[in-house]
Amino acid sequence: MEKRFRFNLLDLLVIVVLLAVGFVVYTRIGPESAEPAEARDVTFTVLVSRVPEVQARNMFSVGDVLYSPSAQPAAEIVDVTLRPSPIVLENSGFLREGESRYFQDVLVTARGRAVKVQNHYELRGQSLQIGREFSLATPRTVVRGTVVDVRW
Repeated sequence: MEKRFRFNLLDLLVIVVLLAVGFVVYTRIGPESAEPAEARDVTFTVLVSRVPEVQARNMFSVGDVLYSPSAQPAAEIVDVTLRPSPIVLENSGFLREGESRYFQDVLVTARGRAVKVQNHYELRGQSLQIGREFSLATPRTVVRGTVVDVRW
């Protein structure tokens, strides 16, 4: 004995709802959402604080390539500036600012291609926001610094 499938109003309603949900999903996260992210060339400066003087002179060179934490080339160093680290000195009970003779602050300026993510730019997964930590990795050294300037 053959059984015949009965098609009723409830089945039709379920199919229409599924098609409507599918249409909404397609229009919200469909092909338009796969547009490439906005990318631009960014020049940024990272401060590495209190580095011993001998190490500071040999850490970075202009033209070195910075690598991301995933070991992909991320940016090229365009400038390296050394300056004495600021310290607080005590003189007869009074505090004053001075400069360290043994430690240097290293300002590394680099240029790379960053991608816009929400309200900031990211360079190979690292945030380019002033005040955020940034990993500087070259074949000679790996250190963490703080982003102090971002220009595009």
